[in-house]
Amino acid sequence: MRLPIGARRTRPGAPGAAPREHPRSIGYAVCVSDQEKVLVPALIGLEVGDAHELAFAARVVAVAADPATPLPTAGVVTAQDPSAGTRVDPAATVAIAVDAGPADGGGDGGGGGGGRPLPTPPPGPRDPAGTKPVG
Repeated sequence: MRLPIGARRTRPGAPGAAPREHPRSIGYAVCVSDQEKVLVPALIGLEVGDAHELAFAARVVAVAADPATPLPTAGVVTAQDPSAGTRVDPAATVAIAVDAGPADGGGDGGGGGGGRPLPTPPPGPRDPAGTKPVG
């Protein structure tokens, strides 16, 4: 085999030789740029099942604000963190608080909570990404 002008043969492991990788090694680097990040959807006001579906479609994971407490299967999302419109890595978690209503159908529906408090955005209609008030 002819080498280009100025090139010289080197044996593996010699100074200046390209490093050899093991034939079974797998090398890769993960780098997430801002363009590869995803937008957190607006989950507040949705039923918990719909919030999970929307979060999945947006490539994020909706989880309970308090990791020690499972999310209820029914109820309305009352808060989320990070807020809608935030750019995050794919598969990032979005903590949601859910108002499941009274457990026995009576009482005032108080109690609960105990998880970390989540920021609540000001009331009013918002744009589709949930980031800015409309109007």
